[in-house]
Amino acid sequence: MVLMYNLMQLFSNLVFGLIMKHFFLAFYLSLSFSASADIMDDSGTRWPVPDWHITDKMTERIQSPQCQDFLTFSTKSKKFLTEGLVIIKNGTLVYEGYDSKYRFSTPHILWSVSKTITGAILGTAVRDGKISLEQRLNEFYPHPNASAVYQEIKIKNLFYLDTGFLWNEYYAGDVKKSPVLNMLYGNGHKDIAAYAISKDILPEGPGFQWNYSTGTPAITMGILKKVFGNDYDDMPWKVLFNPLSMTHVTFERDHLGVFNGGSSVFATPREMAKLGYLYLNRGKWNGKEILPEEWIDKTLQVSPGYISDGTVIRDISEDGVYGGSIWLNKEVKKDFGRPYPTSPEDMFLALGHYGQMIVILPTQKMVIARTGYDQEYNSKIDEFVSRAISCFDDPNYPIGKYIPPPPYSKMTFLKVFNTLRSGLQTNLIQAAVAKTVCSCYFVSGLDIKTCVARSNIPVAKYLAKVSIKDNVVYSEQTNLAKLFVNVFGFQSEKRAEARFNNKRQEFGCILK
Repeated sequence: MVLMYNLMQLFSNLVFGLIMKHFFLAFYLSLSFSASADIMDDSGTRWPVPDWHITDKMTERIQSPQCQDFLTFSTKSKKFLTEGLVIIKNGTLVYEGYDSKYRFSTPHILWSVSKTITGAILGTAVRDGKISLEQRLNEFYPHPNASAVYQEIKIKNLFYLDTGFLWNEYYAGDVKKSPVLNMLYGNGHKDIAAYAISKDILPEGPGFQWNYSTGTPAITMGILKKVFGNDYDDMPWKVLFNPLSMTHVTFERDHLGVFNGGSSVFATPREMAKLGYLYLNRGKWNGKEILPEEWIDKTLQVSPGYISDGTVIRDISEDGVYGGSIWLNKEVKKDFGRPYPTSPEDMFLALGHYGQMIVILPTQKMVIARTGYDQEYNSKIDEFVSRAISCFDDPNYPIGKYIPPPPYSKMTFLKVFNTLRSGLQTNLIQAAVAKTVCSCYFVSGLDIKTCVARSNIPVAKYLAKVSIKDNVVYSEQTNLAKLFVNVFGFQSEKRAEARFNNKRQEFGCILK
């Protein structure tokens, strides 16, 4: 009997181990330990108040060949590293899954999906008459000696990313000149809005050229801090997160208390899907107007600077089409098609570094929320979306293909070498590791090893030695990093630290 019991235990452990490796274990956990509730209005629209209604036919649906192909592509591929996935169809959660490190209640860094959230927060301020898109930046950040073109920048230029500020957003190569990395982890991190405003401006001024910039939403949040004053700290929750029952949100700030609206919101995939559902329903939420319909129209309008002759598109699949703080799938520029040719033309998306995404599909009445850690993910979006549609809406929907990124975007040995050299020299690597690991550990609740492995510094485990004391994460150079520094003969600080705000946990971590 004892032998039989031990064999059963061994068998049980083996089976459990195999299940743990399966991506969708957390799906079953989420169903077992979360209470689902929703509200249906008179029109038959379901509202996830406080949470999503979960279909009782989920297991039946995923048996179809189309769904099996979708799951294989989106959850089992080593080239499409999904951490969390939620599919909403007709207001019902029809699929949900997480890898072994996440579950339904784990907030995830959203990176540039935060830009769309900042756009929504700005929309609520316009709705309430707190600010107008026609007001000028100079009204909030006056520069007595600024150029004439600076005086012409309006709030609408912040919304559409066509301010004219010169900003080359890149993450590899000679990173000591990267504005985004310096704003997040370098000499601009203490006052992000002022850093973004300090950049030179095109002589043609605002509206002439669209330019993707993480600094621009920082300026928007800096302006809103001046507008809301003492109410600012709680404002994002009051106007957006709380009305949508987004209860796991963290929004990180700089040393002046300005929310980093370009990259530093954390939320769960279920909550990301709620934001997408708000847009799917044209700004309405359970009988209330969160965003005016006019604001949704402005959001889905192509950025005026993007249409301008001043914006030169090299590759539509890489450069995309931008609206009001959100990505579109329209054919706009002459001789260029749509960024995602197989996906619906009315699709629009919030996208973030390493594959964070909210996909809104109005025709299919679907929302897809996905978190991940892919260094390159954009090339898979068309296939990902079309396979989701074939699974959950139309079995005969055509399947998109992998769209290779352009050659100039690929990593080369020289680019990697310059990243290491300049990143260690400026201490940007240690600062980035300290900050991202702090947020990953304290906000998302992951273990240190996973946080380092999945940080936005791919070689972090070779260059950074991480330790924690109380609410502070320290990042120091490894022996390999020190050797690299000594061989090439430059000085660096060799250490960085980030602190978790234990008193206001919804503000996350801040770099020293």
